[in-house]
Amino acid sequence: MKAIRWLLKLVLVMITLPLLLAVWLAKWFVAFLHHCSTWIFYLLGSVLLVTAVLSFLMQQSQGVEALQMLIGGFVIFMVPQVVGSVVVLLELAVVMLRQVWYI
Repeated sequence: MKAIRWLLKLVLVMITLPLLLAVWLAKWFVAFLHHCSTWIFYLLGSVLLVTAVLSFLMQQSQGVEALQMLIGGFVIFMVPQVVGSVVVLLELAVVMLRQVWYI
């Protein structure tokens, strides 16, 4: 009985190893892209937000135009947050796959 359980565990580990490696590589690739592009998106979003506020205060744009710029800046500013949550979900998948190894 113990040998059958050991053999089943070995088969399960061998099946999940390629999946674990693929998820692990995807996680690191997405984390790399996230960290490289975060400051660009934050800078671009901040410029749009400041431009919208200042153009409205200096009466260079109407309220609707300023609101559109504010929404665009907010969306661009939030892109790294969404990608960061994808990194967290991939890390959760890695942890769940590792749990298979400890059965």
